Amino acid sequence: IEGLARNDPRITPVFRQPPNGVGRALSDGYVAATGRYVLSMDCDFQHLLPELEDMFDAAAGGADAVLGSRFSRHSVLINYPFAKILANRAFHLAVNLVFRCWRRDLSNNLKLMRIESVRRLGLTEPGFAANAEIGLELVLMGCAVTEVPVSWIDRSFDMGRSSFGVVKSGGGYLRLLLRLAGRTALGF
Repeated sequence: IEGLARNDPRITPVFRQPPNGVGRALSDGYVAATGRYVLSMDCDFQHLLPELEDMFDAAAGGADAVLGSRFSRHSVLINYPFAKILANRAFHLAVNLVFRCWRRDLSNNLKLMRIESVRRLGLTEPGFAANAEIGLELVLMGCAVTEVPVSWIDRSFDMGRSSFGVVKSGGGYLRLLLRLAGRTALGF
């Protein structure tokens, strides 16, 4: 990446020090971002790159943020773990009931956002729940959020395994839900 950055001034490497975590990595990357739009995505071959065109089209159509939805009627999931489906659907049911925002997939990391929206985010979650925090914050800030169907393909064994665990990461999602519900309902 250092070689790429030397040859292209649009590339800004972000070298991080512990503590680690998805949320911290996203926050650090967002601070370093300088373009008109920020695209965040997992880089472990779970998404089909041609589907990004629909996201760019939605942004060009006026959306402040475009979220890749794995749970649209037109999405394709290949080998998506059943426990993650249950946890995701339960989280989104709670989000939709508590915040009345009627969204399918705020927690996917595949997001295309205007830089102005990114600059307004106040991220606090250090782990995987940051993905949901970003999506929900965008909705609660009143951004024009569009969900676009995307496919999701599980990695093959030789590509490595995700460190995400439903039980291990679930506390972050619950903490996020309670914090934002309290802030929305009670103003704290």
